[in-house]
Amino acid sequence: MKRFLTIFGNFTVILAAVSCVTGALISAFSFTVDALPLFQIWAIAALALSIHASFWRVKGILVLLAPLLALIVWRMPQIVEGAKYSIFFITTEYNKWLFVPILFSDAKATAYELTDFFAVFGIAVAFLLSVAICLRRSTFLTVLFTAPFVFLTFVLVFFPPEPIFLFCLIAVYLTLLFSNGFYPDDYAKRGTAVFPALALAAVLMSIALFLAPPDKYNREETISSIDNHIRQFASRIGIARVKSGVGWPVASDDTWGFNTSDVGISEAGTRNISDKSLLEITVTEAGVFYLRGYSMQHFEKGRWTVNSESTPFNEEALVKGLPAFVIYFYHQLQGGIEPEIVDMTIDRTGDVTRNVVYTPYYSLPGRMDVYPNRPYSFVFFYEEDSVLDLYSRIPDEYLTGLALELTQYSEWVRRRNSYLQIEDSTAEGLLSIALEAGIDPNADRAAIAGQVAEYLSSFGRYTLSPFVIPEGEDFALYFLETSRQGYCIHYATTATLMLRALGVPARFTSGFVAAVSRDDVGQPLIITDRNAHSWVEVYFDEVGWLPIEVTPPATGAGLFDGRPPAGGAGFSTGQGFNDYEDDPFMDWLMDPDYPDPHDTEWQASDINTNADAGVTLNMPKASWSIIPGVIIAAIFISLIMRRVITRRYRLRRFAQEDTNASVIFAWRYLSRLMKFRRWEQPPKELEELALKARFSQHRISEEERSAVTGYALQLADKVYQNRTWLGQFWIKCIRGL
Repeated sequence: MKRFLTIFGNFTVILAAVSCVTGALISAFSFTVDALPLFQIWAIAALALSIHASFWRVKGILVLLAPLLALIVWRMPQIVEGAKYSIFFITTEYNKWLFVPILFSDAKATAYELTDFFAVFGIAVAFLLSVAICLRRSTFLTVLFTAPFVFLTFVLVFFPPEPIFLFCLIAVYLTLLFSNGFYPDDYAKRGTAVFPALALAAVLMSIALFLAPPDKYNREETISSIDNHIRQFASRIGIARVKSGVGWPVASDDTWGFNTSDVGISEAGTRNISDKSLLEITVTEAGVFYLRGYSMQHFEKGRWTVNSESTPFNEEALVKGLPAFVIYFYHQLQGGIEPEIVDMTIDRTGDVTRNVVYTPYYSLPGRMDVYPNRPYSFVFFYEEDSVLDLYSRIPDEYLTGLALELTQYSEWVRRRNSYLQIEDSTAEGLLSIALEAGIDPNADRAAIAGQVAEYLSSFGRYTLSPFVIPEGEDFALYFLETSRQGYCIHYATTATLMLRALGVPARFTSGFVAAVSRDDVGQPLIITDRNAHSWVEVYFDEVGWLPIEVTPPATGAGLFDGRPPAGGAGFSTGQGFNDYEDDPFMDWLMDPDYPDPHDTEWQASDINTNADAGVTLNMPKASWSIIPGVIIAAIFISLIMRRVITRRYRLRRFAQEDTNASVIFAWRYLSRLMKFRRWEQPPKELEELALKARFSQHRISEEERSAVTGYALQLADKVYQNRTWLGQFWIKCIRGL
């Protein structure tokens, strides 16, 4: 019965480890395989290896591994095709940022061939694990054979596998630690101890899953920090394909300002955030407000520049005010209802950007003041519909004058063609990607803009620490096809170019986004560089330029997840809260103690609107720190438990009734201690006593037993002496001595 339990325990641990390692690889790189036969093959291999280790417990079978695998490959050549394609795909992924050669570039494989390869790969992993788990009972070897795969998938891949693989593999490690701690010097009992150890590990991991379920797991705050450090180190030692780049916006210690004439997007690296006070605003209503700063038209070789032909100032000012006029006029037609007008005072405190007037959307014509300490007046737009929707509801007879005002500017936009400028190769590639994403190039301008915004806002990985685009690469295509990571300027640039490829006039726009709570209405509010942001403006012949948010929701941006809180079909900016008094989302936004109604979609917790700290969003650290904290605590507690259990078990065996068995056990313990004091050999008479206890009929006396056990305890004290606390922890808790 004991042997059966040992076999089944080994089988369970090996199969779990193989499934986690291979499953993580398959999941991380999205290989198409047939999971059921894979699991069946791994189960058969794990069972066969467990039976072999239990009955014969020799390593000779490992000599047969190479010829056995060679025979399998010879009889099943499709395995080679699956291996080539897997290696090609993995090297291609890492080649995107490391100087890793792409192997087997012409390789192709079917799902059947990939399944065969991963079946053999899993068998090879099971062979290695059988040595570590069945023959050596070594947690260290198990980690050595499995951790590299976890590292390659969970850390160095932008889109990691399912967290369940990591949880289960950690449970395997804990199981081995616990089982070895229960019976460190008895191989047979360690085998049967797998089940209580597995139960304890399962309880600890279940607690971790309960406290921090996978849908709350935030890789950006945990593994991504390790990932970024590795990439920066690789860049410094010259093995990285991409460099760290410069921050955006570029600023020094003393001054801060946007570069309004030349922005090297492809050179942008980690965001520079100092929380330096740049603006101070006072608003008469709560809301999320976009403060437009400047726009750029010409993009070439990874750089935004302003065309030499200047924008007609008067017409530009008029067009900026037309959306507010549409909103205002629409309300007037609804029975003379006055739309709510909001005043905002904007004072510069640290921003030194030249020739830029920060203007909130949608400022009223004639009230777009440019003097300090004078308010901007703008329409408070919190409609569910966009400006275009409101425009479409205004009778044609009322739109004649408005259309005439826009005609000259619209003709100038079409004649200039700046807002459709794009390199031919970029346009061709982006058009192909847009078609694959289901974007309809024949739809109207508003529909195309909405589809592009929806596609990009759910695309890729938002990070404030991307690497620069390699020299010579097309920025937008490399971002969409290879790097798939960045922040607002990456998304806004790509969206602008994709819209142009689809025939929609668009321009890259930068400024600030400010979130104002109800408590901060009428109070001075500090805006810092954390609030700097970029978005897209799309031109509509009916109403002029409208802003569109395309950056994915991301708490790291320090904004309200990069977008207004509700409505507007992507075209409304300057959202207010008055219309959402009964909306739980608004309650949650303004009250940090209110439960989050969008647990699966939003990571932010509350708005920090302290005037000294600026307007930022803070993520509750519990959502990401609990997982590693619980795991570290579980491992630490398990090691301490192992020390306590092992010591008590050792002293009990030293004092057991059978003196011969006691001396044999003490000699085994003594032999393990000698690895740390090889220069000191035990007395010859103690070795003779151990041989007598093991191989003769001699009955060991109490005095003889005391001599062996006493020397073992004295030697243990010598091993512990003159070692740091870390060295003692390693010997006592990890090595079990």
